[in-house]
Amino acid sequence: MNNKYFTFNDLNKYDDVIHLFTKKIFDFNSNTISIDIINNNYKKIENDFNYKFKCIKKSIQVHSNNVKILTNDNINEEFHNNDGIITNLRGVALVTYVADCQAILLYDPVNKVIGNIHSGWRGTLNSIVSVALNLMKDTFNSKYEDIRVYISPSILKCCFEVDRDVMELFKDKFNYIDNFISFKENNNGEDKYYIDIVKINVKIMKKLGIKKEHIFCSNICTKCNSNIYHSYRDCKSKKIESGRNIALICLK
Repeated sequence: MNNKYFTFNDLNKYDDVIHLFTKKIFDFNSNTISIDIINNNYKKIENDFNYKFKCIKKSIQVHSNNVKILTNDNINEEFHNNDGIITNLRGVALVTYVADCQAILLYDPVNKVIGNIHSGWRGTLNSIVSVALNLMKDTFNSKYEDIRVYISPSILKCCFEVDRDVMELFKDKFNYIDNFISFKENNNGEDKYYIDIVKINVKIMKKLGIKKEHIFCSNICTKCNSNIYHSYRDCKSKKIESGRNIALICLK
């Protein structure tokens, strides 16, 4: 299934969790793909992993730092204005849609809790991953030292080019940001900055108490590998609509 999905070897060790990050063979962009095709894509995933989801739960993503706890009481609600879901319910697939942003999967193997977080540059700037981890601790008594974190293929520093205004936002927020920024002049003589938002999220998690050995990064740049993964920035440069990858995690 390597031509269809990226998975983490560490998370594959746990028998009670299904997880995946789709490759370009799938597209989940509801703006360009019919709901029938998207539903059929989910059926293909169920067939490939030999597991029938009780339901599929996703957020209406808005690049916020809002995270919801999914329970039996709100399982039929739509999660508007939301970019992360945490639950201990079994059989529920948590889904995040991305095309360069990070999907951050969370797993507490002790208390059997999972999370799926959408973290673009705005979510990173507003520390959505710390919001999610604190919710796991406060709601499910998860301990930071037990939680495993998995960062999906996403745009890396090599391709995450921003203007000075975005760079200044990060400098104002994080006093250690200089370690994760580089500068160069582009072909038009414009000042451009390159920010490592994956390493910023890793730094946030470590400061919170997540163990270094429990943080797993794919180290795959979606823009550099746009032949394999959907990339918004690659498609923007070509003036075409980007598809969407999904990150999925489910407690069996």
